[in-house]
Amino acid sequence: MPAIHPCLYLLLLSAAVGLGLPGGALVVGAGALFGPGLGLLTVLIAQAIGLLLNWRLCRGLLRPKMERWLARTPKARRLEPLIGQPAGLKFLLLLRLALIPMNLVNAGCALGPTRLQPYALASLALIPRFALMVLAGATGAESLRGNLSPLSLTGRWVAVAASAAVLLRLARRLQFGENRNTTETRQQEERLP
Repeated sequence: MPAIHPCLYLLLLSAAVGLGLPGGALVVGAGALFGPGLGLLTVLIAQAIGLLLNWRLCRGLLRPKMERWLARTPKARRLEPLIGQPAGLKFLLLLRLALIPMNLVNAGCALGPTRLQPYALASLALIPRFALMVLAGATGAESLRGNLSPLSLTGRWVAVAASAAVLLRLARRLQFGENRNTTETRQQEERLP
């Protein structure tokens, strides 16, 4: 039995995500404490609650504080397109697949005119990342306990490599489609009198 109940862990992770705190160690820890299945379920529910909480806080109560924080954070300047205009689903998917800190993306989306629906849909792209992080935690904990067979370890590494390849291909496909649309738009604008 883990040292902490999954529901309590879920609340802790939800609060961390909701307040914009880094939660990567908590995601890996869920795998180490609860194993890959329950760990992933705990993380997915906590992340969904936390992202919604973060959205509401950034749009309301913490908006002035977040605007000041983003104004003085150099990395945040990269997110000015999010704050100035609504972001489309493709752009949000690319942001979610990139290794940009989630708290910056969350704050940028919430402070700008981006709607909750595309933001929430694009957040589903985080599931493979969370699955890999939880699997890493579970694998590490099992190997420390001596419960991991070489065959199981090999299977997990194959799953990690396949997931990474699929994510990379998806990101490239989205980026190529975005570049192609930009080029086509530019060519159409050049043809106008």
